[in-house]
This record gives sequence, structure tokens and C-alpha cells, in this order.
Amino acid sequence: MDEDTQLARAAAAGDAAAFSQLVRRHEGAVRRFLLRLSGQSADDLAQEVFIQAWRLGSTWRATGSYKSWLMGIAWTQFLAARRGDQRRLARETAWESPGAAIDTAARIDLMRALSELGERERAAAILCFGEGCSHGEAASIMKVPLGTLKSIVARARTQLAHRLEVAHD
Repeated sequence: MDEDTQLARAAAAGDAAAFSQLVRRHEGAVRRFLLRLSGQSADDLAQEVFIQAWRLGSTWRATGSYKSWLMGIAWTQFLAARRGDQRRLARETAWESPGAAIDTAARIDLMRALSELGERERAAAILCFGEGCSHGEAASIMKVPLGTLKSIVARARTQLAHRLEVAHD
């Protein structure tokens, strides 16, 4: 049994210290994912993700990684916030992450290209290319069939390549 599984089981039983360890372990990935999806509202969404994870801790079945389960909650929270707020994503600020050095044109071009993708393509690209999730994990997180996820990733890759090529012309 891996350490995340042990911590998750303890957290589900009410062990706040174990849950704190899980938060410290995975908050960076959750925040990066949400930041790239939603811009400035990422911190609020990440907080909601971990509140939900605490409440739903006993529902994690260890069939996938704990990180994947958290990313699924993050995706659901993002969709709910988008529907509830009815506001456009802050695309121009998607690449502004606290503490990150934004000093290369390539990084800026990539973040702008990501911000121009549709939400599903952006999420799939971030999960598969940025967070190292497998197609299966990303499909589970986004709650889409594996074939659909692969199509979304292929579309995202093509669109990113085109946008980056145009940015360098």
C-alpha cells in the first residue's frame, strides 16, 4: 500500500494531520491545473477542491491515484464555478503564477496558446502534457471516455502546434 493510500484512509477516518500531508503533497499540482484553466480564481477553487476532498474522503476507492481523484474534483469545481459565475476566463492572466519567472518568450507564447484553446482542450493538454497524467487518468479526471479524451488531446496538440508556429513567424 503506497503512502497516499495510507494517508487517505487515515484522513477518511478523521485524521486531520494525515489530510494535511495529502494537501501539502498535491496542492501544487491542483493549483497549477486550476490556474491554467481559470486564471485568478485558482486559489479559491483549489480551496474548494480540498474542502470537497475532506468531505468526500471516504468515497475514494484507491482504483486510481489520489492525485487523479483530486484532479477530478478540481475539474468538477472548475465547471461548477464557470457555470455559476457566467464570466469569461481570465485568459491573459492564465500564465501569471505567483513566484514564477516569466522571462522567456517561449513560455509566454505557450501560455497564450493554451489560453486560446477551448476549455476541454486546455484541460486535456494541461493534464497530459503539463501534469504528466496518462490518457486514462485524464479521461477519468474529465469524466469522458478514453477515446474522446484521445481525440481532445490530438485536437489540442494540433491547435497548440499551429498557434506556436504562428507566434514564431
